[in-house]
Amino acid sequence: MNTQNITSDSRSVETRPATTRPPATVIVAAVLTVLVAAVGTYGAVYFSGLDGYDPIDATFISVYGYFSVVGAGAAIAQVRGSRIGRAGVIMWAIWMLVFTMVKIVTILETEAIPFGVVALVVLALTLAPPTRRFIDAHNTPARH
Repeated sequence: MNTQNITSDSRSVETRPATTRPPATVIVAAVLTVLVAAVGTYGAVYFSGLDGYDPIDATFISVYGYFSVVGAGAAIAQVRGSRIGRAGVIMWAIWMLVFTMVKIVTILETEAIPFGVVALVVLALTLAPPTRRFIDAHNTPARH
């Protein structure tokens, strides 16, 4: 009886793509980003429409929705090891922090504080060393 292990993958070990799992920092940042983007966009649509929509509301919802889609897409890309995805999550978190500060200062909306706190957590997780190492490992050319 032949007990040889035959595989269809003829590539050497050095040329195989990295199959490491994302660290917890990447996964938690992605989950928080997608949740806040979804909840925030729903809230923007709902609360902007309470008194009827006007052009300013439509502009606000469009911009907020755009940044939410970009943030969610970037979070997914970051989970897959993309440097651009990581940059997108950083951009989204900074935008959410600035947006939260504007809401607090201009209209005294303290309900925005949790969104700013989550954005700060996402920013810290995305800038954490495990996230950097994961992204760098996925973007380092294989050595032959």
